[in-house]
Amino acid sequence: MSIHSSSVDAPVRTLEIRRNLVISGLVFLYALAMALIPEAFDRPATRLINGFANRSWLFDYFTDASNKYFTFSGVIMMALIWYCWFEKRDPERRLRILVGTLASIGAGAISRIVQHELPTHPRPYYDTALHFQLPLNHEQVFNNWNSFPSDHATVFAGLALVLYIARPSFVIYAILWIIVVEFSRAFIGAHYPSDLIAGAGVAAIAVWASQMSWPMSVGEKVMRWERASPGRFYLSAFFFSYQIATLFNDIRQTLGPVRDHILGH
Repeated sequence: MSIHSSSVDAPVRTLEIRRNLVISGLVFLYALAMALIPEAFDRPATRLINGFANRSWLFDYFTDASNKYFTFSGVIMMALIWYCWFEKRDPERRLRILVGTLASIGAGAISRIVQHELPTHPRPYYDTALHFQLPLNHEQVFNNWNSFPSDHATVFAGLALVLYIARPSFVIYAILWIIVVEFSRAFIGAHYPSDLIAGAGVAAIAVWASQMSWPMSVGEKVMRWERASPGRFYLSAFFFSYQIATLFNDIRQTLGPVRDHILGH
């Protein structure tokens, strides 16, 4: 029997999804407008955030750690996703978790493409109008392409939305934690607030779109694999969960020099 039927649309109805898609699109457009008018929001907000830097070694240290170590961001989010998956053997819930999580990855890739293709702004660290001061002991080297929108915020906001769809009682904790983690991205000069807001908008568009009929029908085929070969499915699920939790960092760090070598950088 197919998981996807008319009953599947009861908790998350098509009309609600379309409304949420429109709202998500408006959030992204608002963030884009703010990115194009930096003195209206981004620079004042960044100056306010940056004003806390170099005041407390502990604050700088733990804020930097929440940005640097995936244990405090992606690992926690993926652990909650796994909890929702195994809490109940509910085929509909698992289907929505699956397609939503995959959509979060896709949204992160879209954000990275937009960073390269949409002319907005470099990272706050490179903005000479800000006179940005790095937190104590921060040594991260930033890339110099555009920072709008944040692919980091996109993936983790997408996972927070998946948690909302799977288990709404979790979402408030996930959102609060994501705010803490993404604040660190602004604090160290990696992103403006509009980058983070736009990332959440892109994530919401992708995840809500994944809950429509066509992506759900594709997800059903993957769920058949889970029932037919659970060993192979969960081996793959663990591997990709680790990659999502770390934003494919090991792979990116390994292939980055290869790409630069081929391109002659």
